[in-house]
Amino acid sequence: MSRLNIKKIRKAYLSFSIFLGFFSPAICLYLFPEYDPRIQPVSYFGVLKSTSWIFTFSLVIFSTAIYWNGVSSVKKIIKNKKYKFWLISILTFSSICLFLTGVISMNFGPLHGIPAILFFFSYNFYVFLFGIVRSTSYVRRGLFSVLIGSSMLLSSLLLIPFPSYGVAELVYIFLVLFWNTIIWMKKNQYL
Repeated sequence: MSRLNIKKIRKAYLSFSIFLGFFSPAICLYLFPEYDPRIQPVSYFGVLKSTSWIFTFSLVIFSTAIYWNGVSSVKKIIKNKKYKFWLISILTFSSICLFLTGVISMNFGPLHGIPAILFFFSYNFYVFLFGIVRSTSYVRRGLFSVLIGSSMLLSSLLLIPFPSYGVAELVYIFLVLFWNTIIWMKKNQYL
């Protein structure tokens, strides 16, 4: 397969993932309109019969997409080779954790919760480090990732006013989608 075909496939896959990221919550809400993020976590969709298939499918697609987008972003944007290995290692770990979060339902308790928490911290750390490393050559461009990484961490403060972590998860998911979309567009020079 030629390099041009691979780029087209990657672009189509990442575009589909972004599209899925915005529409899969709407589909899940349509299938389960009683959902309240203040009371139930997002992973609750993985337990319900009507939404478990789309929840699992979405997280498997997202884990692959954030890995693919992250690796290509590190290779294209980060110039300093000594940081590439660590960024890709953290990204790989967090993508595996997201994959496990989707495949293992909430019914399994800690087997679902541990990868979910590890994804939260490792992906947040990856975005933050990506910004720090990028700041070594372009301060303003790196600041975007540092701010998004900090916002991801601060989204956990939404656990204080709400009895469930559904609202915090939704904000975190939005920040992940937003960061990946912006980085993908910058990498492909749409912005």
